[in-house]
Amino acid sequence: MSAIRHSALPKLAQCACYESNPVAGPAAERGTRLDAAFRAMLMGHPVAVELSAEELESVAWAVAKVRELADGAPVEADESKLKVATPGMDHVGTEDARAASILKSFDLKSGSLRSYLEQAAAYALGNMDRDYALEWTTYMVFCDQREVVDYHFTYEQASEILGDVLARVNDPAKQPTVCEYCNWCVKADKCVARTTPVSETLAVVESPALSLEAMKAELVANPERLGKFLQAAAVFDDFVGEVKTAAKEQMATGVVVPGWKLQTEAGREHFDRIAIVRAAVAGKSGLDDLVANLGGKMTGKKFREWCGKMGIAVQEDEAHRGDEIVKLVVDKPKKARSSK
Repeated sequence: MSAIRHSALPKLAQCACYESNPVAGPAAERGTRLDAAFRAMLMGHPVAVELSAEELESVAWAVAKVRELADGAPVEADESKLKVATPGMDHVGTEDARAASILKSFDLKSGSLRSYLEQAAAYALGNMDRDYALEWTTYMVFCDQREVVDYHFTYEQASEILGDVLARVNDPAKQPTVCEYCNWCVKADKCVARTTPVSETLAVVESPALSLEAMKAELVANPERLGKFLQAAAVFDDFVGEVKTAAKEQMATGVVVPGWKLQTEAGREHFDRIAIVRAAVAGKSGLDDLVANLGGKMTGKKFREWCGKMGIAVQEDEAHRGDEIVKLVVDKPKKARSSK
């Protein structure tokens, strides 16, 4: 494995065999653009990357939150001045912003809330080692979720957390572990922790000697095996989802998959924000109702029920319907009709 990156530490904490995919996906590319905009805004520079209005709003929120947490202390956002050399790691990391005078640093995160404990510890340890500090706080600023998670460390705490991850990564007897980052790993398709449960499950399915009731009874009676089965099931569910998608694509071109068929359903109906506001005004709805129902859209059923309670007519031409949904379903044989 090449030099461990700070950003890989949370993944390695869950699976010591994790290896980042060198090809950046859409999420990673988006994160890079948001980071650039974040630093530019903090420095008062024009944003040179292309972002949507919603993304710009998210980054602006993050910038305001960092300034609030800095509480007047100077914040460094120049990428060339944000390098972090962490003891025990060959790779030099780069933070997104730092307020060194108050022993704080900040890292912008997009997407879902996740734990970044190990990455935060590595940044904190590097900062404390550089500045001879005894404690440090690293903030993970989740701009999409409008949340901030702070990690406060002493030198000993950060060193222990990082040391534990590095020890497991460098263990010659390490084994892969199924985790939430599997699909991000370059070895995902060939990892034995993922392929073995799938092959074993297929073998069980084709075995006439076992019944589902017998297998269920055995699993429930053995918590250790039950835990392993649930972990394997998570891998298999992910695998089946990908296979079903491939099957749907083939069947759409005319390929016949015995026992299965495609079923098309109408897209879900909804009413948008404009229709909701119009209905609220027409029905003289209270402010609480208006605020509670301005999530952007309402399902057709819920909107009609809401309008019914207010005693106003539904403008049916304001209804919208999403794209058709194509499902892969079991092609059950038709029952024979009985003749009388």
